[in-house]
Amino acid sequence: MTSRSLDRNRDLVIASVYEREIRASLDSVWENVFDWEHLPWLHSQAFDSIELRDSGDWGWQADLGFPGGGRAELELVVDRPANHYVARTLDGAGSPGEIWTRLEPVESGRTRIRVEFCVLPLPEGDLDRIGTAYVALYTGLWDQDEEMMQVRERAFAGRGKSATSDCERLPAESSHADSDTVSNDLGAWTELAPRLPLLIEFGGHRFRLVELGGRPVAHSVECPHWLGPLAECPIDDGVVICPWHGYGFDVETGRSTQGRSLRLRPAPRVELDTQTGRVRIFRDPAGEKPAGV
Repeated sequence: MTSRSLDRNRDLVIASVYEREIRASLDSVWENVFDWEHLPWLHSQAFDSIELRDSGDWGWQADLGFPGGGRAELELVVDRPANHYVARTLDGAGSPGEIWTRLEPVESGRTRIRVEFCVLPLPEGDLDRIGTAYVALYTGLWDQDEEMMQVRERAFAGRGKSATSDCERLPAESSHADSDTVSNDLGAWTELAPRLPLLIEFGGHRFRLVELGGRPVAHSVECPHWLGPLAECPIDDGVVICPWHGYGFDVETGRSTQGRSLRLRPAPRVELDTQTGRVRIFRDPAGEKPAGV
């Protein structure tokens, strides 16, 4: 079978078929199909690493690593007008093999998928076992993809709106006579520290208040790459890593720890008064900038 082909390999047979309705738009599903980068992060149970070889409007080709040490060369080729694509294993584990997926928009925000798993002919019992394993695997992968697409769609829809009720309601703001800066008194540090981490809404955006080195720090809970959720991600050595694509950010500065041009939305300044033991959070409206995507 030639590279980037949309012709079926006639030496293969269908081991099983998987069908379901995805609660996400067709555009979101196609965006997900082209997103090779999320595989070892969102689907770490199935993929250990990925190295892109080539990509374009036709799809992408990459070397995949699997937990336990296996590897495979995968090529994904799309036909956008016909709403279908094939993931073809060219070499390594599972080769030769093809997984054909057809997409059908059902209504706004929903897409039906049909997936055919094609392998070399095998005795009926072995074929059934492989087909069953593929369906189980893809059920889990699509569950994770569906959740990511839904979170991303909600994040886009919620931009510019007030944050959700899961955020802590802060005390009333006070203005500073000598500047445009406004601040909130968050209370005594001895009372606040045991409650951290804490989600707050400040200046119309959501942040997470955490303890870092014995002092309070705030950081954005939205990854600037794909709007990934950072609200529950652990912080390791001052770095938060997005669970969707593995992008890391310094929670104090917001800068990428991987040399990328992206950075977190500027967070409010949080200060602990060592004399009074009280914590204040500051916002300077003139210094705020929108987060990039």
